[in-house]
Amino acid sequence: MLPPPTCKVYTPPHLAEAMVHALDPTPLDLWLDPCMGPGAFIAPLREKGVCKDRIVGIDIEPLPGMQDAGATTIRGIDFLMWCASTEERFTKIIANPPYVAIRKLHPQLQKSLLSYGPETDRSFALSSNYWCAFLSASLRVLNQHGDLAFVLPAAWEYALYAADVRQTIYKNFHSVEVHRCLEPLFASVREGCVVLVAKGYGQAPAKAVHTDHKTSHALIAALTEGARKTHTITRPSTKPPEDTFVPFSDLYNINIGCVTGDAKYFLLTESERVKRRLPLEAVRPVLSKARHLSASRITKTEWKRLFERDERVWLFYPDAKTLHLRPVQEYIRHGKRVCDLEGYKLKHRDPWYTVRDLRAGVGFLSGMTKLGPWISFRSMRGLAATNTLYVLTPRTVMRAEERCAWALSLLSTPSRRQFHELARRYPDGLAKLEPHDLYSLRLPPPIRTDDAISQYQRAIHFLVTDRVAQAVEIGDSFISESAKSDRTLPFCPTSLASQHARGARPPC
Repeated sequence: MLPPPTCKVYTPPHLAEAMVHALDPTPLDLWLDPCMGPGAFIAPLREKGVCKDRIVGIDIEPLPGMQDAGATTIRGIDFLMWCASTEERFTKIIANPPYVAIRKLHPQLQKSLLSYGPETDRSFALSSNYWCAFLSASLRVLNQHGDLAFVLPAAWEYALYAADVRQTIYKNFHSVEVHRCLEPLFASVREGCVVLVAKGYGQAPAKAVHTDHKTSHALIAALTEGARKTHTITRPSTKPPEDTFVPFSDLYNINIGCVTGDAKYFLLTESERVKRRLPLEAVRPVLSKARHLSASRITKTEWKRLFERDERVWLFYPDAKTLHLRPVQEYIRHGKRVCDLEGYKLKHRDPWYTVRDLRAGVGFLSGMTKLGPWISFRSMRGLAATNTLYVLTPRTVMRAEERCAWALSLLSTPSRRQFHELARRYPDGLAKLEPHDLYSLRLPPPIRTDDAISQYQRAIHFLVTDRVAQAVEIGDSFISESAKSDRTLPFCPTSLASQHARGARPPC
């Protein structure tokens, strides 16, 4: 009944040492590691002079670890079951808990959560995650005035299932520090992580600090030195209240791009078009890959860069004027030989070679991304997209500046937190967003638009060159400045349907 092996990611020695240092060890402390593993935290504790009798390590794994002799080690037991019955209390708790959805655990492990009241604390519900249950349960064995340090996933900051324990932490500790790393802390895990350091359990809250560190070295230095460094990025202090956030569905309709039925046949490079002697009138410019979204605006110049790289940027799209031409007829005959005309998509299309549902839209968005959702606006007449991309059509009347202001909001931290919560993640780091996921995003409203176009262009330049932190920083800064700006606009999205019903253009 062990948790899945994939949930075990062991703490690097330098990080373990920094976390121990952050808790200011003293000879009189009683330490608990609730998920000891090989004992990454035990070695630095012993180096700090903490004797083995004052360290308790718990682990469900029955096989011994390298540092077992350095602590009072209890193996082969479920921590949550042990925690519910023990009378021991600790002044310091340090951990890197397992990250796995509770619903994926063995039923016996799920059963041990029932005594914690999952109906009153969402940390222990089936919809929660094991790390959340470990953190919440640990508070039950922490002494008054005690401290803790946990390595947690980025979901600590936004997951709904973690709301109860988050609130408990902030209300019941004298000081809370959340150190977030903008690069992966673990070589085998691409998702973001945070280090939570909370001190003074049971004392009135006095300080809560959130710090973003550009590198893992910067995060470790901050934990070791006990102060924020100049190379950290502090999040904006001014954020719009969440009850003013606007659903993405109020701004755009999301449609899947056109379905070809056989991409190898219908999508052509320029060299293939020339080889087949197909006239330009028989093809249509198209985007067919997420990597084709290369800028904040897809202009003819941007599209030509793809064209010159011999990407598949043409869609075979004959019309009545070109259908009689010999090269077109030859290519249709070629299609009858290479395409599966009995396949569902082609069989139900008449004629089979006519692609339906070409939507131009105002912008494109990829549902498969490592970078998070962002919009590439269309600025080329006749440009369409295939079903590997989403096509956005507006539900509200907006100028280009207003569209870019909302697109910056989509890049901001509040929006990206929701993305990390909603996205289905794959092992290679890709995240999948369905249209209903995008519709449920709620964006913090900008109230100014000056400089939005250039700021968005700059942010997307950072994003597509893998400098995500800088792109998010621009989005955060713009939204934060919007909230404080004296130059405001009545920025109130109103659906086109309601506008037409009133027969008037909305004030925005």
